[in-house]
Amino acid sequence: MGQLRHLALLSRVSKVSPKVMSASVMSHRNQHTIAQSPLPSHAQVVIAGAGMIGNSVAYHLVQRGWSDIVIIDKGNVADGTSKYGSGMLGLFRPQHERKIVQYCIDLYQSLQEQGYDLGLEHCGSVNLAATQDRLISLQRRASGYRPTGVECHLVGPKEISDLHPHINTDDILGGVWIPKDACVNAGKVSEVLAFLASQGGAKFVSGCGVRKVLTKRSSNPIADLTGQPMHHLSKNVKVTGVDTDIGHISCEYFVNTAGIWAKEIGRMMDTPVRIPICPAEHFFMTFKPTPELENTKLPNVRDYDSQLYVRQFGSSYMMGAFETLARPWDVTKHGIDPDWNQIKEEHWIHFEPYIRAAMHRLPILKETQYDFLLNTPDAFTPDGRWILGETPEVGNYFVCAGMNGNSLQGAGGVGKAVADWIVKGYPPGDMLQFEVQRFTSLHNNSRFLSERAKEVVGKHYQLEYPLVSEFKYGRKIRSSSIYSECEARGAVFGEKMGWERALYFDPYHHREDPPAELPPGSFGKPDFFDHIEDEYLVCREGVGLIDMSSFAKFIVRGDRDSVVKYLQMLCSNDVNIPVGGIIPTGMQNEGGGYENDCLLIRRDFNSFFMVSPTQQQTRILEWMENHLPEDNSVGLQDVTSMYTVLSIAGPKSKDLMEELSGEDMTMHPFTYKEVNVGYASGVMVMAVTNTGEPGYSLYIPSEFALQIYDNLMKVGRDYGIRNVGHMAMRFLRIEKFIPFWAEELTSVTTPNEVNRTFKVKFDKEYFIGKDALLKQKKEGVYKRLVQFHLEDFDKDEDIWPWGGEAVYRNGEFVGFVTSTAYGFTLHKMVALGFVQHPLTLGGEKTPVEANWIADRSATWTIDIAGKMCPVTVHLHPPKMPIITQGGTDADFKPKKHYPNVQLLKKIKEREFKTSQ
Repeated sequence: MGQLRHLALLSRVSKVSPKVMSASVMSHRNQHTIAQSPLPSHAQVVIAGAGMIGNSVAYHLVQRGWSDIVIIDKGNVADGTSKYGSGMLGLFRPQHERKIVQYCIDLYQSLQEQGYDLGLEHCGSVNLAATQDRLISLQRRASGYRPTGVECHLVGPKEISDLHPHINTDDILGGVWIPKDACVNAGKVSEVLAFLASQGGAKFVSGCGVRKVLTKRSSNPIADLTGQPMHHLSKNVKVTGVDTDIGHISCEYFVNTAGIWAKEIGRMMDTPVRIPICPAEHFFMTFKPTPELENTKLPNVRDYDSQLYVRQFGSSYMMGAFETLARPWDVTKHGIDPDWNQIKEEHWIHFEPYIRAAMHRLPILKETQYDFLLNTPDAFTPDGRWILGETPEVGNYFVCAGMNGNSLQGAGGVGKAVADWIVKGYPPGDMLQFEVQRFTSLHNNSRFLSERAKEVVGKHYQLEYPLVSEFKYGRKIRSSSIYSECEARGAVFGEKMGWERALYFDPYHHREDPPAELPPGSFGKPDFFDHIEDEYLVCREGVGLIDMSSFAKFIVRGDRDSVVKYLQMLCSNDVNIPVGGIIPTGMQNEGGGYENDCLLIRRDFNSFFMVSPTQQQTRILEWMENHLPEDNSVGLQDVTSMYTVLSIAGPKSKDLMEELSGEDMTMHPFTYKEVNVGYASGVMVMAVTNTGEPGYSLYIPSEFALQIYDNLMKVGRDYGIRNVGHMAMRFLRIEKFIPFWAEELTSVTTPNEVNRTFKVKFDKEYFIGKDALLKQKKEGVYKRLVQFHLEDFDKDEDIWPWGGEAVYRNGEFVGFVTSTAYGFTLHKMVALGFVQHPLTLGGEKTPVEANWIADRSATWTIDIAGKMCPVTVHLHPPKMPIITQGGTDADFKPKKHYPNVQLLKKIKEREFKTSQ
C-alpha cells in the first residue's frame, strides 16, 4: 500500500484543478467549430446549460424541425461537468431506463457511422457478484432482461478470467457478461450534438448566465376555493423571457438543463419552480499507461459489491465509485471558496477504500502508477431517477436534470423525450418514473437534499432487496398525527412521497425498546412473513387498523352544474351520484391511459372530496388545474395534510364503530356520512376500505386524530384490534386481483387492459379518452392484465418472484410480472402481470383473446432467477370466502386459521418458544 501513502502525500503538495487534469483525459477536443452568437432579442426556445443534456435537447428539437433555439451558458459550449465521466453505456437495467440507454447507443453509433469520431466501442461489460445474494440478483435481472432483447450471459469465475484476465476472481461467485455494452468519449458526444444543433439553426451564447426567468400571469387567473389566484398553476403563469448577464431575451419555452445548478436557477424567478437536485461529489481516478493493455480491448468491469467500476481507457485504466456514504457538494461555495475545485487530502482519505478495492479486484493496478484523481460534482436526485418534464408551477418551463453520475448514459434519450414533450405538448409514453411532478415542495428543502445526497449515490450499486430497500437519510419529513404512537407500538416504517408509512408492526416490541427496524433483506420469504400473516388475518377475521394518511386528498367545489360537468369530462365513470355517495373512477388521457385512479365522495350538490394515490399529490393536482374552466366556476383545494385517515377493516369493524360512536353504523358500501367519535365532531366515515375487506375509512381532522386513535385501540381490545401495516394491505389487494397505481395502472395502460371497464361509463356523452377506449374495445386489446397462481412452489425454500420476471406460454415469451404477494387464503403465491400475444411481440399486432389465455392445453411458466415455475393464469379475481361485518359466509369453513382470539394465543405461544 505504499502507493496509497504516496497519493496522500502528493495531495498535500499538489493541487490541480479538474480543468487542467481533463486535458490528458479528453484528447482530440475542438474537432468541430461551433459559431458563437450574440444574444438575440427573441427565441422560441431558450435552453440554459450548454452541456451534454442541453445540447441533446437542442439537437432533437432541430431534428423535429424547430430552429429558433438559443442555448446559453455561463461557461463555454460543451464544457460542463457532463463532459467528464466514465463514458460507459450499460444496457443491464430495467426496461423503462434501458429503452433510453439503447436509444443513446443507437444514436451515437449512427453519428459515428456518419463520420463523427465519438470514440464509440462495443467493448462489453462484466458485472460481478461476490456474494450469493448478489448472484441471485443478477440471475433474476438476466432472466427478466434477456427475452426483451438484451444479450446477457451468466458466467462463472473461469469464464470471467477468460473475458478479462486482469480480474481477481478468488472471491467471485459469478457474474453477467453483456457483449453489447459500450464506451464512448463523453466530451466528443457533447461537442458533436452542439455542432449538429448549430448546423440546424440553433444559436449558442457563451459567458451568458441566467439572472432571472421572467413569467407572465394570466389576465384572468384561475382562483382556488378561497378566491385567491392560484399563482402556482402553470395555466396561470407562463414563461416570457430570460434576463441574463449580458441582456434580455424573450421566449415561449425555457428548458433548464443546468445540471448541479438546476435547483438554483429554478429559484431565479417570481414563481419559483421545484427542482430537487442533490449535488454530490463524484470521483474518478486514472492510471498511467500499462503495457499489458497495448493492442487489447477489455470489457468494462462493475464490481457492485465493492461499489466501483473499472474500464480500459486506451492503454490505461480508469476507475470510479458510487460511494456508500457520499460527500454532498454545496453549490454556494462555487466562486466563494477559492479552493472549491481542488483535490485535497480529505478527498484522498474519502476515496482510499475504493482505490484499495480496485487494486484488490485488478491486482495489476498495484503495480501501475496513478495519473490523477478527478472530482466532478454531479446532480443526483432524491430517488436516483432522472427529472424530466414541464413544471407544475410555470407553463412552458421544462426541466431535464439529475443525471445521477452519468449524463452520457441518458443524454440522447432524455434529450429526445423532452424535445418530443415540448413539440407534442404531452409526455412521450410512460414517463411516470421520471416526471418532475413526482416531488412536492418538501423534497426541495436544502437540508433534506444534503442529507439524501449522502446515500443516493451509493444506491446505484447497492443490492436492492424487495420490500426493505428504504432510504435511511432524509427521513421523517412527513408523518401522520399518530406516527409517534405507532412507533411506540412497534411500527417498522417505509417512506413514500416523503410520508413515513408503517410497513408492518413487530408484535414483540415494547414501548421502552428502541424503534423497530427492518431486518436484513432476502429474495425469499421475508423474515417478517409471520407478522404480515397475522395482520392479514386480523383484517379477515377481526378488526385491523391501518394509517392511510399519506393518500392525496382534494376538495373540488363550484356551482352545481359546472362542478359536475368538469368532473364528468375528467372521469371515465359517472360522477353525478347522490349526495352521500362514493364513486371509484379513473381519469384517462387522450390515449385512454390512466392519469389518476381515485375515489370521489359527493359531500354536497356542489362539492366533492377526492382521494388519490400518495404519489399523485402534485401530479394530479396539476392535471386537474390545467383542465379547470376559465370562468372560475370550479375550484380545487389540496387538503392532504388536513386529515388523518384511519382505515378500520374486518368483520368486527361495525361493532367497534357502533360502540365508539353510539350510532347505527349500518351503511351501504360506497356511501359516507359524518359522525361524532368521542369528543371529535365531523368525522367523515366512508363505507369503503383499500383492503377489499368490509369496514370503514375515517377521515379525521388532524387535531382530533390522536384521541380517536387512542379510543379505537382501547375500545377495540374487546374485538382483538391490531395495528396493520401497508404490506398486509398489499398482500390483501394482490390476492383479490386489485391493481396498483404506477405498477399496473399507468399513463399507457387502459381500463380495457386491466379489467376495470366496470368503472367506465361508455354511454356518457364525453370524457377525456373515451374515443380511444371505444376504438380499443372494438379492435381488441394487445396486452392484458392477468393473475398468476404459482404451482409447485415452496414459499419457505424457493426464491420468490418480486416483479419483473418473464412470463412464458408454451415456451414463448409473452409478458412480465408486475407485482406479487403470498395469498394467505389461497395458500399459494400469487402475482399480477401483463401478457401479450407472441405475434405482437414480434411486430404483428394480435389481440389478446380470453380463450387464448384460458386455453387449458397451454402451459404457462414464470422464470424466477433461471428456474421455470409452473403457473395457472386467471382473468378474474379468485373465488374466496366472502367476509361481511356479520362474519364469514355460511358455506365457508376455515382450513388452517381460526378466529382472532386464537390468533392472539398463537402470538403468545411464539413468545414462549422464543424465550425457551
